[in-house]
Amino acid sequence: MWQNLTTLQQVYFCIATFFSVVLVVQFILAIVGVGQDSEADLDLDGDGEPDITVDTSDGIISFTLKGIIAFFAIGGWLGFALGDGTVPTPLVIILSVIAGFAALVGVGFLMKWIMRLQSSGTMDIKNAVGKIAEVYLTIPAKCSGNGKINLDLQGSYAETEAITESDEPIKTGEKVKVVRTEGSVCVVERLYNERNEKQ
Repeated sequence: MWQNLTTLQQVYFCIATFFSVVLVVQFILAIVGVGQDSEADLDLDGDGEPDITVDTSDGIISFTLKGIIAFFAIGGWLGFALGDGTVPTPLVIILSVIAGFAALVGVGFLMKWIMRLQSSGTMDIKNAVGKIAEVYLTIPAKCSGNGKINLDLQGSYAETEAITESDEPIKTGEKVKVVRTEGSVCVVERLYNERNEKQ
């Protein structure tokens, strides 16, 4: 069977299989509530700030690790299906990239929808006041824009928008304290600790 595959199919099969397994494991862990705090945006230059985001009319959808993995998984399977030699290789690559990008954006919208479900119902954002949270998406300085934080709210994992009155932006991974809320947005201040002081 393996010998009957083209070289292109073999490459795509390896990529698709690996990332499909990782994707399934990640979603299973997300369902049972494990490893949610480890989710991170793609950071290409190592400065701790996400480098790839898509700005939409109702907020920001981050191209997270789940999205990147979905990109390779879906794109890989399409490339495998089309890579039997009947379709020109350049076209196979183009189509697989398009399919992967669609999967990446789709996962972004899916995760945002899940976060909205988690923050709906009886969850009251005012209960976040006084809570310690971790910055998920960098919070611009002086209330110049919204970032995002992850925190434990009413016994459930929640992701909410946040702003800060600080003179400096608060970067991804830093700890903050929610001092008050403005509508559905948390106003936070940097929680100085050993990790933040080193930054």
